[in-house]
Amino acid sequence: MSRSLCVNCKFSLQTCLCEDLSVLENKLKVIILQHPSEVKITKNTARLLTLCLTQYDIMVGETQADFAQLNTLPVATTALLYPDDNAILLDDESTAAQQFKSQLSHLIVLDGTWKKAFKIMQLTPALAAFKKVSFTTVPQNRYRIRKAPRADSLSTLEAVAHSLALIEHINPEPLYHALEALNSKQTQFMPEHVKARYQAK
Repeated sequence: MSRSLCVNCKFSLQTCLCEDLSVLENKLKVIILQHPSEVKITKNTARLLTLCLTQYDIMVGETQADFAQLNTLPVATTALLYPDDNAILLDDESTAAQQFKSQLSHLIVLDGTWKKAFKIMQLTPALAAFKKVSFTTVPQNRYRIRKAPRADSLSTLEAVAHSLALIEHINPEPLYHALEALNSKQTQFMPEHVKARYQAK
């Protein structure tokens, strides 16, 4: 028997996050390219972003054919959040970096494991048209319920929250609050010995 889902947040009624959600009036449009393997994962944070942002679009796929909408984005004012030696650093205080951030209208974010994100990059040549952005310093990971192989890994929500704070100077705390609620509610029914693995350090 399938679980009853909240009609708004689409989480189960036992883990409903509606009371923990606040909407951010972001101006920068966030374009999420979601790998198909992430769609049905309950702990996926891209779903939280769709509940908390006013300007977003989410496309599910793996290849360029799945992301035809990329061809309609303004190349000069769209950036791709992806680590690269030539990436423009969003936390750089230089005049050039500040000027670049001020003109951005769209931010593309890949939603998937590092391996899946890399695969999307390889199979979507259109992404090469956009300048890459990244961070000098990665904030501490708050996403305790999914393990990542890299120390500098952030969930999609955390990466977007930090980007919005640096680009728009928007307060990201509502997004982090939603993430903490996800952490708590997804672990509340775990046995104590299992839950201990996910406790904040």
